[in-house]
Amino acid sequence: MDFYGFPRPDGQYGARNYVAVIPSTGCVNAVALQIERLVRGTKAFTHHQGCLHPAKDTEQVTRTLINLGKNPNVAAVLLIGLGCEMVKPEEVVEGIRASGKPVAYVGVHEEGGMLPTIAKGAQIAADMALEASRIRRERAGLDKLCFCTKCGSSDTTSGLSSNLVVGEVCRMMTENGGTFIQGEVCDIMGGEYQLKDLCVDPAEGEKIVDFVKDLYQRGCAVGADVRGSQMTEGNVAGGLTTLIEKALGANAKGQKVPIQSAIEYGGVPMCAGRHIVATPGHGFENLTGGAAAGAQLILFTTGRGAPNGHPCIPAVKVCGNSKTNKTMASHIDIDVASVIEETETVRQAGRRLYEFAVEVASGTLTKAEILNFDGAMEILIKGPVI
Repeated sequence: MDFYGFPRPDGQYGARNYVAVIPSTGCVNAVALQIERLVRGTKAFTHHQGCLHPAKDTEQVTRTLINLGKNPNVAAVLLIGLGCEMVKPEEVVEGIRASGKPVAYVGVHEEGGMLPTIAKGAQIAADMALEASRIRRERAGLDKLCFCTKCGSSDTTSGLSSNLVVGEVCRMMTENGGTFIQGEVCDIMGGEYQLKDLCVDPAEGEKIVDFVKDLYQRGCAVGADVRGSQMTEGNVAGGLTTLIEKALGANAKGQKVPIQSAIEYGGVPMCAGRHIVATPGHGFENLTGGAAAGAQLILFTTGRGAPNGHPCIPAVKVCGNSKTNKTMASHIDIDVASVIEETETVRQAGRRLYEFAVEVASGTLTKAEILNFDGAMEILIKGPVI
């Protein structure tokens, strides 16, 4: 089994073929959105970061913007700047340019306001979209695929069905030489040592434990015990009982597949296989972390029905709750309630999900894309807004 993706200069293959309009700071989101409305084939990657952060957060935002632009689903990048932000637009441009993709910059201060910036930016984006439209999908091996994962609105069926099915996909992907990214530090909490034991390098296992410690300590610094927010009220209403129960269910998304590395937010895996990325549970920052890590799509498990996607990567919604599969049918891509109902094994459902995900990588649209429920994203910061 192969897939058909858009070839990129750096050897990657995109599941989508976007011209990304990326603001260097949230101050110019309106400019990016206007260009998206004007030019077909563009996607605005709006966010609210880029300025008045501690230095480490500015570095993290810069790294994330660069790697979003280098995501294989992106054919070309138009960076929109204001002119006084802490993120340096030239650094982002040069970082993306290293991938060999077309990249350009326009700044509101330099152009003299919003309207001339839109006019110039829209023309650049239109030229980029024309060139991108000439790129044709080519056959590629499954070793060129990278998937990431996300839980959202989880309930008891998540750990009993959908997460197990995603774990089967992880096994098949890594056996085929693909890359599988797992995140959500809040969901690892309580099960971090289980993941540590799966690391091929003990030092990488220590990083996973440190990810959890960091989240806990940042909560304590503002007077909060983050264990008190996990599980969420929605998780409890869905039947989850303990933090460890939720963690073990979340960890099932990778089965017992060895973990190659633990990666900071906004970073990229350096090899194939399974990796842990320090993304939060909150969906908007989480999905951006997966996209920055190079994922072409996300396997998004949900029990009660989480509808949102992401502007860079299609989200395949996987659900094992038979009630949700009926009430939220317009948002669920793959129904795996069959595992609980014992009409299908985990392995059979995993094969079905994997085949559908490969179809999505080859061009099939997800429900979130069809409904345009994929426009929102955010970038994680850890420190205070100054």
